[in-house]
Amino acid sequence: MSQQIHHFCTASLIVIGDEILRGQTIDTNTSYLARNLIAAGIKLQKVIIISDIVNDIAEEIRNASKLYTVVFTSGGVGPTHDDVTYEGVAKAFESKLEFNQELFDIYTQLIPGQAEIRRFAIVPNACKIINIDSGDFPIITIKNVYILPGSPKYFKPAADTIISRLKGCTPFHFEYIDIKLNELSIVNVLDKQAKRWDGKVKIGSYPQYELQTPFTRITLEGSKETIAEAKEELLYYLPIQKIINLKHKFSSFQMNTVLENSKNEMHIKCALDILNDCYERYNPNEIFISFNGGKDCTVVLHLTATVAKLRNISSLLCLYVTDDSFPEVEAFVELAAHYYGLEIIRMQRPIKFALSALLEEKHYLKAALMGTRKGDPGSENLQAFTPTDPNWPPLIRVNPILHWSYSQVWTFLLKHNIPYCSLYDQGYTSIGNRSTTMQNPLLKDPNNPSFYLPAYTLIDKSAEREGRENSEKK
Repeated sequence: MSQQIHHFCTASLIVIGDEILRGQTIDTNTSYLARNLIAAGIKLQKVIIISDIVNDIAEEIRNASKLYTVVFTSGGVGPTHDDVTYEGVAKAFESKLEFNQELFDIYTQLIPGQAEIRRFAIVPNACKIINIDSGDFPIITIKNVYILPGSPKYFKPAADTIISRLKGCTPFHFEYIDIKLNELSIVNVLDKQAKRWDGKVKIGSYPQYELQTPFTRITLEGSKETIAEAKEELLYYLPIQKIINLKHKFSSFQMNTVLENSKNEMHIKCALDILNDCYERYNPNEIFISFNGGKDCTVVLHLTATVAKLRNISSLLCLYVTDDSFPEVEAFVELAAHYYGLEIIRMQRPIKFALSALLEEKHYLKAALMGTRKGDPGSENLQAFTPTDPNWPPLIRVNPILHWSYSQVWTFLLKHNIPYCSLYDQGYTSIGNRSTTMQNPLLKDPNNPSFYLPAYTLIDKSAEREGRENSEKK
């Protein structure tokens, strides 16, 4: 017989007998029970150790039965004078101790020829008998209370049998986020999210020192579906550049925050309008993104991912043209491919040759989404939709952020916690080939000239291309 219990399930363990407190025995039952309950979707919320006094046992069991979905007792059952758990349970539920013939017959078969076995069969008259799967001594239950022996040899199979019969709980799910920050630096975010998900997801944080660089592990505990939602939101508020082994993907929560932001930010709304117009003019398989890992095309990629998710477009095609690229750029392109679910096609420079090769392979492509902004080389005559020059492969260049400023690019990246190439945190403001790109000299740290400040701290926005020789801009 199985017991139907609620969706969110809790448990209590009452250990009867103070041998543990006196150091006479080592408690292994609690950890075993907690571990197996969690796997079944039941949270062991309270463990109490009490002496073998009938009134104390009765009071604890009576209270626990009201507060928790299921209650376990451990110890204090047997044929000796000091085994009083049955008496305490009977008093808790105003039941009488009576001889149980069925229980006596079971014990007689297990331990034949022992007259004292009759003591085992004197139990509360309202109890039910549960036979243990392993064939060990049976246990009894009253309401939501299960009375287990204290010996780990018999406790463990008894616990296994009971837990397997408890139905109706959603198994607890665990996930974690590792972040290269100390716990105090993210405590405000964690406090806010813990309050936001109170009663649905338990959020914890624990300093870790197992790696050379200490980090914080953030844990989430609850149902699988709710954790997915909570994690999606939590990741939006954590500094994404500090997350170790970024594995999550662009989510509906991120889409919605961009759409909400566009209501108050005209340049974002304009960019989304251009992208939506593009997807009205062309089929999704006729559009690709010219993506080189730079900040501007990263903004375009994030905006495009927003429109794509809104339109249920499952994959985006990206052309990545390489030539003497930084390893940090290569690493970021790989990360972006996973994060946004991209199909990346790699081609070698020059760009004109790469485009020709792409169109030869995918002749149906008609529109290229670009990260070009006014002030970039060759941008003087560009519009939102501009055909390529006559001597170039025939395409429509779509420029969603043509009129965005340097500050608007960085505000968008930082506000929406968008992953970007790590070189921008090392003083690079515009990235090209390794041989032609240096850190921006205006970002040298005045307190330590050997270090550079992040790109988003640049005050003179007109100096964005400082540190670049003649090369294509990212």
